[in-house]
Amino acid sequence: MFLPNDDNNTSRMPLFALLSFASILFLVGLGRRDLWVDEPREAGIIAEMARSGDAVVPRLNGLPFLEKPPLYYWIASLGFTLLGENTYATRLPAALAAIGGVLLVYILGRKMGFSPLSSFVCALVLATSAEYWSLGRRCLTDMMLCLFIAAAMVCFFQATRSPKGRIPWAVGFTLSLACAVLTKGLVGLAIPLTALIVWLVVTKNFSFRPWLILSLGSVFCLIPAAIWILFLCRELGSKAVYQAVLANNFGRFTGGYAEHVSPFYYYFVKFPLQFLPWTLFIPMACVFHVREIRRHSRQNPSFFILMWFAVPFILLSISAGKRGLYLLPLYPAAALFVGQAVGAVLEDKETPTNWFRIPVGALVWIVILVPIGFICTYIYFKQPFTIWPLFSVFGFCLGIWAQCRLSRKDLKGFLVLLVPALLALYLTFDTAIAPIDNKRKSFEPLFRYCESLKSEGFQIGFVRPKERMSGAAVFYLGSRVQVLSDKEDMKRFLSSGSKTAAVANEEQMRNLSDIDILKNFRISHDTIVVTAHKVVNGKQDYVNRPHD
Repeated sequence: MFLPNDDNNTSRMPLFALLSFASILFLVGLGRRDLWVDEPREAGIIAEMARSGDAVVPRLNGLPFLEKPPLYYWIASLGFTLLGENTYATRLPAALAAIGGVLLVYILGRKMGFSPLSSFVCALVLATSAEYWSLGRRCLTDMMLCLFIAAAMVCFFQATRSPKGRIPWAVGFTLSLACAVLTKGLVGLAIPLTALIVWLVVTKNFSFRPWLILSLGSVFCLIPAAIWILFLCRELGSKAVYQAVLANNFGRFTGGYAEHVSPFYYYFVKFPLQFLPWTLFIPMACVFHVREIRRHSRQNPSFFILMWFAVPFILLSISAGKRGLYLLPLYPAAALFVGQAVGAVLEDKETPTNWFRIPVGALVWIVILVPIGFICTYIYFKQPFTIWPLFSVFGFCLGIWAQCRLSRKDLKGFLVLLVPALLALYLTFDTAIAPIDNKRKSFEPLFRYCESLKSEGFQIGFVRPKERMSGAAVFYLGSRVQVLSDKEDMKRFLSSGSKTAAVANEEQMRNLSDIDILKNFRISHDTIVVTAHKVVNGKQDYVNRPHD
């Protein structure tokens, strides 16, 4: 692997090496695991948009889904059209956004005056932080939001610092904000805007140009979203506008939107876990940046990084609605914060102290021991042999070699070995270990069974399905499904014909008579049952099938 340096002849090589690393990390084996958690809902919305061609109203099983603007769904539905409706295509936009975010961190590091090596380390920290990597391989809108916020921060930093070419950077800032707002609403504006205002005030930068760029960008970025809102109003009326603009943007912040309400300290617990393994280096980074700020005053890039992370972190902590993935747009700042400090030690600009030796020693032993745990897990669950677990053995060997380099105080040699070792570790987890849990978390077995019933002429209804169930049904069955509003509606449906079946949560089936369970499925914490009326003819072969 290429080690970044300052030679002019290899100035582009760090970026090329980073692109190769990130592409393998986020694209290889992307479809090996089934859709989990919120992914089926998003996949169902994307599939329905691709099939219907309706680019104005995102729909979930025919009903408007207005929690988020449509940019992610537009891009992903285009992927469906080009690549087909499959798990890989659902996740590809998020994976590409993750790769873009990693490259932007490297670019911003260079613009801030970091060396190629330190910039490379910053990008490495971002790519391999647990939550960023995980969300980069999932069908969710948050990674695209993170990309556009990072792009806005890069463009604004350059627009205020670059002596020439400020107009293109200012335009890039506005376009990035516009895309962020079209991806997930006003939070795409609130996070960078609050951070940048505080940064300008703290650094006592009250010159006309940066405030003009900030003001105009914040106004003009709303135009594309406003156009979408106008089309939405024409399609669905003012109530839909209220839900899309007010309920989903302000309701989550104030607590009017009841989902995901958590206490103030929620992110203080979540972030250290989600930023692993690089959380171990945060104390060292704090010492480094305090010294940098004292040495170079408030004009140091450390202030920009700190404001990018701290101000939105406080804002999100005040918000009533909280989820771990809401912190994702702050991870590039955290990666710059940690990566610059680690890079300074690797370049011998800082003397290694226990603040560095202890976490780096812990990191290398994680790389060594985790592959052993992977192999034991694979054997314990009696998985058939594939090539994927061999990545774990490769990572283990690299970890041992990296430990030898570290013991010889060859820090650059240690980094050269650490990068492919981490690559092997992460790919092994998502391609060999996580799929073991497919049967427990995936909706696919349920809908394969439903598909077999449909092929035999059955009509299938779903009793008050949750959003994830509705999305999975649309994605896997290839069409919208019939929704049954309550138990009475289900009884009427089941007794309406000789070939009808209903899918419901087990709790919805309590105290019901004249109902036979054809099959049940355990999905995460829920038990989903496929039922039929006892009097239906020709079902005995289904009733006698063993339950899962």
